[in-house]
Amino acid sequence: MSAQHADSRGHKYDRAFLLSDGKRNQVMELWEVQQFGIDSFSDPEYVCIYGMSPTEWYRRGVRLLARTTLEAVRDRLGDMIGKDVASVIHNSPPTTTFAVIDPFAGSCNGLWGTARHESMGAVTWHSHC
Repeated sequence: MSAQHADSRGHKYDRAFLLSDGKRNQVMELWEVQQFGIDSFSDPEYVCIYGMSPTEWYRRGVRLLARTTLEAVRDRLGDMIGKDVASVIHNSPPTTTFAVIDPFAGSCNGLWGTARHESMGAVTWHSHC
C-alpha cells in the first residue's frame, strides 16, 4: 500500500524530497515514514526512535516533520553515542562536571539515548533560529 502512495504522487521518499521546500515542514504520515525507510534503507522500520518502531511510536501519538524524520538520531546510533558518553563520564574524576549538548535536537532521541546510559538530569530546549 505504501508503494502505491509514493508511486501515485511520483516521489521517491529520499533525502532530497524530505528536505524540499514543499515537504520539509509537513507532518509525516506513518506510510510516508515507512516509505522513506524503504526508499532510502530498504527497511520500513528504519526510523526507530525512543526505543520504538515507527508503527509503535506513531500509534502512541508521536509525529515527526519530514526534516526530523530524516535527521533524527536512530536508536542504534543514539545507543552507541550514549555508551560513549557514559564511558567518558565513568572514566573521569568524580568532581568533573559535564554538559551534554545535542545541537540538532529535533527529536531529542540522541539525548534520550545518552540519558539511558547515564543517570543524569536532562533539560532540552529547541529553537528554530
